[in-house]
Amino acid sequence: MRKSTLNLFGSEWFGISISTLALAQVYILVFAEYPNIVFKYIAESLSILGISIFLVIFAIWIYRGFAMKDRVFSHWNNLTRLSFTALIPIVGFVGNYQLIYFFGLSPATAALSAVNYYANYILALALGVVLGYRLYTKEINPREMNYAIVIPPLAIGTSVFLAAPLMSFYSGIESQTMYFLVLMGLGIFFFLFIFIGSLALAGHVSTKVHETLPTTMLPVGISSLIIINLFSIAGFGQIDHLILAASSVEFVSVLLWGFEVWNFLVVVILIFTHPAKGTLGVWAYGFPLGLFATSTIKLLAFTKFPALLWIFVAIAVILNILWVYAWINTGIFMKKMFKKEKSEKYAISGHGSE
Repeated sequence: MRKSTLNLFGSEWFGISISTLALAQVYILVFAEYPNIVFKYIAESLSILGISIFLVIFAIWIYRGFAMKDRVFSHWNNLTRLSFTALIPIVGFVGNYQLIYFFGLSPATAALSAVNYYANYILALALGVVLGYRLYTKEINPREMNYAIVIPPLAIGTSVFLAAPLMSFYSGIESQTMYFLVLMGLGIFFFLFIFIGSLALAGHVSTKVHETLPTTMLPVGISSLIIINLFSIAGFGQIDHLILAASSVEFVSVLLWGFEVWNFLVVVILIFTHPAKGTLGVWAYGFPLGLFATSTIKLLAFTKFPALLWIFVAIAVILNILWVYAWINTGIFMKKMFKKEKSEKYAISGHGSE
């Protein structure tokens, strides 16, 4: 593989993995509502596929770093690629949670999952700090100011997926520590989203780069992730005197979910009026919709409002369609990539024969 082609394998490729895991999450929720074993098998297959894709892409990404030492700092110098690197801890949290869902926990796997939790939490926090540092110090290209920069704040909030089953398994200081970290993570990603999300909105509105248009889906997941965190925190009173009443959580969650609906409708209109073709950015549609589906089901469980189930079904259908659409776009992207590599080889061989 030529270096020019290898250079294309940046952190944005991790979006394939997390979107596949998001689709798996939707089928987990479908199975919970309609306990047909087929849905569980689909969810399990998608989960394993998503984790496998991540491992392959991660290996190529690491190889790229060794093979192209001059490009090691390309992610440091590009805010978009730096931000997409934060998909690594997100995959770590969500993928581990799904493995626990399918295969359960033993003392050994719980210990490994706890190590994975702390490692990815530290990584998510570190990437958020690095992004903040680069925002303050880097001379920024306007094209870099897109919604991809909300991924690092989002990453630390997704720790709740893995923390919830681990808090159920453990007790005492271990569980309290995770509970505290989830609370801290909620504060970090909520306030960072307010500030960084505002920058992203201003940047996108001013530049309107078509390639990054799919990243406008990312805010759809923010409110949902807050809802998921709130319900999880309310369900685990692991620290004395830190109690969230279920009624308060439900009230705030409905408010947040309403904002999510507005975001969702705007982005759906964008998808149909400004379709993205031949770009990996379309994978940005997946994970936020998975979060939206999860928060919708959590609200349904509390409110018993039947319309929420139909909204969940609509989200699930759209996510399935967009997942297939993203693979089609990836195929177009790879076809162009290898066609370019082939033409470069031909040009070099032709030049050498003269």
